[in-house]
Amino acid sequence: MINLFYITNNIIEAQIVDSLDIDWIFIDLETIGKKERQYGRDTVLSNHSFSDIKKIKNNINNTKILVRCNPIGKWSREEFEKINSSSKYVDMVMLPFFKTVEEVETFIDLLDTSNIEPALLIETLDSINNLEEILKIFSFKYVHIGLNDLHIERGTSSMFEPFIDGLMEKITSILKKNNQGFGIGGIGKIGADLSPTPECVLNEHFRLESKGVILSRSFKGNFNEKIKDHFKKELSKSVKNLRNYEKKAQNLTMNQLAKSHKSMKASIEGIIKNGSI
Repeated sequence: MINLFYITNNIIEAQIVDSLDIDWIFIDLETIGKKERQYGRDTVLSNHSFSDIKKIKNNINNTKILVRCNPIGKWSREEFEKINSSSKYVDMVMLPFFKTVEEVETFIDLLDTSNIEPALLIETLDSINNLEEILKIFSFKYVHIGLNDLHIERGTSSMFEPFIDGLMEKITSILKKNNQGFGIGGIGKIGADLSPTPECVLNEHFRLESKGVILSRSFKGNFNEKIKDHFKKELSKSVKNLRNYEKKAQNLTMNQLAKSHKSMKASIEGIIKNGSI
């Protein structure tokens, strides 16, 4: 089954997630440089903090904790000292927005890899160009391909263009050649009126042999403690729908997956033609 990642630092919301078929709670500490990179975009800047790590871990029983740190910089030594001191509460730390082999080497040197699994977020063109060498640095259990920052760097009309222009094939072929487990981007609710459809997106995960996806804002909805029972009911339904579709997608033939890919291509080409960003 595909690993599902859910971004939150709210205790009540995390407890709801912990009761569902979701694998990871994603605590996002990345703030440095992100506001400038994503200026004018419909993106959310995290307000998560180090204190959230222990707070969330102490209130869940089943779900693992992934922490996204900041990109490597002069602040990194102090940041990783704090992360390492919380190693009993953290299962995995993900490095974002790296470009060079040296940045990943620094990440591995600073992180307590004897107690915390390191993971990578591939979201720059330079990281893709250096990927072969980067994968030699450490035996990573998981890397994730981020679509949003690639979308910004490339100036594309749709963040899903890597699925149809050869870039995703290039990245995943390198990962598979190196027996590297990976996940890709995010996903909305099954049945939602999105372009491309979440069904097509999930089919691509099976076609490409992806093992992870982030539940997007359109999947999660907005959490409100005043209607937490309703929120739990709706989220539970959405997760079950995704897992049920996942079981169907596992049995699709290569021809069916190719047909789905063709449909996704037509959808994205429509977005490009209309010039939507």
